[in-house]
Amino acid sequence: MSSRLNKYLDVVFLKLDCNQDNKPLAKELGIKVVPTFKILKDKKVVKEVTGAKFDDLVHAIDTVRFS
Repeated sequence: MSSRLNKYLDVVFLKLDCNQDNKPLAKELGIKVVPTFKILKDKKVVKEVTGAKFDDLVHAIDTVRFS
């Protein structure tokens, strides 16, 4: 999936490994489904996409980028 997102040079992607060590952080962030994509703008979560729905993720990113 990452190679298909290379066109988003102005977007920062971060990955959280939801292993045992990071479970408290995942819970704090409200992550219940893997993968979960949280899209932030101005330090606020404005969209969230859960599951491996690439088209939904692209649509959400584009919506936020052009809003």
